[in-house]
Formats: sequence, structure tokens, C-alpha cells
Amino acid sequence: MLALACLFAAGCRRGEEAPPPLAKEVAPFLRWCEEQGPARSACLVAAARVTGDAAACARIKAAAADRTACLLAAARTAGRIDACRALADRELVRCAFTLAAEQERGSVCDVLGDVHWQGGGAESLCRGVARGDPGACGPEVTPGLGPLCLEALAVRLRDPGPCGRLGKDAPELPRCIGAVAVARRLPAECAVLGAGARRRCEVEVEIARGRFPPCFGDPSACDRSLWTDRPCEGSSGDWADDCRIHQAVFGTGPYGCGVVQDSKRRALCGELRDAEEGLTRKGRAADAGSRPAGGG
Repeated sequence: MLALACLFAAGCRRGEEAPPPLAKEVAPFLRWCEEQGPARSACLVAAARVTGDAAACARIKAAAADRTACLLAAARTAGRIDACRALADRELVRCAFTLAAEQERGSVCDVLGDVHWQGGGAESLCRGVARGDPGACGPEVTPGLGPLCLEALAVRLRDPGPCGRLGKDAPELPRCIGAVAVARRLPAECAVLGAGARRRCEVEVEIARGRFPPCFGDPSACDRSLWTDRPCEGSSGDWADDCRIHQAVFGTGPYGCGVVQDSKRRALCGELRDAEEGLTRKGRAADAGSRPAGGG
């Protein structure tokens, strides 16, 4: 969707990280995140998920897990592997497997050619996932690669069957089942999970369906808002304004930016709305450009 680090940089190799370009649609989201206090990193991850631009991830300085999640989110939204090139081998493999499963193309697996983690072989497994080969993640696959491969294969096939090969007591099983539920956009499929995993799965499904974008300052309140017709009512202060901004920018509520109480945030809401409209137009143009000549 948007230019990512190293996309057009000649000779950029894995492990090198050029400063991501700051697209005009990204800047308002980054300013919004700077106001989020302790939730700043979570906001930057959400900004990467919304925009598909890794520029947000460069702002995360301390939490390595948040930065990894941010780069993965940017890559998935943009549909490009480039944002993941700076990741350690395990997460780079996860990123490539995820994109191969979601996009059904093996070219994203090229980046794994020089990855020797778990004895190598990740590139061929990745290509098997992209093909939807049910035997791609055979019993000979190493324990480290196996769960990543089976989860990606289950997502590619839109079938939780491969997850069962992990074993009923495998710690990776809930994540695998949840990933398929998210891919299928079916919250009912989260019901087989334990309470905590089920709730996370349901929230991720709703976000994937576009019902409500990721929230920042009060995650529990934001999660509850997914199942509430008027989530912003009865609240006040910054969280209420953030809630109204979410609704105005992403079209999930009946009102526009005029209902945002703080004048500074109201102006930012307008910039965010314009940025989101710009991202939507770019996404539509990219989709149209990828279609064969003559329509279809």
C-alpha cells in the first residue's frame, strides 16, 4: 500500500534498516499516538496495522515485542515482506509464512533463502504453504518450524484441521485455531478456546472484519465497545474523545469529528479522517491495478 523501508533502496540486505519514509497519510496517526502516554507503543502498532507503513514502528524504542508486532502488522497490511527484513530469523519466518498463507503466492518466500534457523528448509516449507499443500508441514519438520508451518497452512486452507496435528496439549494450539477463525472472519469459531484466548480471538476477528479499529488507552473498555451500539456514551475525557475520533475516522458511528470535545483533538480528527480516505483511495487504486485487463 505505502512505501516501506528498503522497498526502493538499491542493495538493501536483510538486517539493514533504512529510515522509513513518512507518507502524508501516516503523520496524523503518529501525532495521535504521541498523546497516548503508556499506550503509545500499542497505538503505534495499531497505526502500522491501519496504514501498512513501517514508519510507525521506528518510533517504538524500548519494547522489542511491540516493535516486532508493529513490523508484522505493517507487512500484512501492505502485503509486502520488506518491513520484516530486519526481524530475527524466527519472526522473519513467521512473517513470510503469514504472507504466503494470506496472499497464496510463493514469491514472499524468497527472503528465506539465506535463513538457516532450525537447520534451514524454511523457504521450501513456505512455498508449500503458498501452494496449499496439505503435506507441506510433514512430521520431519523441526519442532521450532512445525508450529509456524502448521498455523500458516491452516490459515491458507481456511481449515483448523492442520492445527490438530500440533497435539491437544500444545501451547501453540489456541493461537493456530484463533488464526483460522480470524482468517475466516467467524467469531463463533473462537468458542472452542479457553476464556482468555477466546476473548482475544473474538476481538481479533472483529478488528479483521473492520467493525472497530484497534484501541489504545483502555483496552478492556475498547474490547467491550465492540459489542456496544453506542460505546462512547457515558464516558468522558481523553478516552471519550479517542472513542469519538475512532468512530468519526473509521465510520463506525453516527457522528463526525464535530462531536470531539477538545478543540485540538477535533482538528486532529479531521486530519485523520482525510488520511484514512487517502489510504482507502490508494488501496482501491492498487486493487484495480492488480486486476487483469478487461475486468473480472
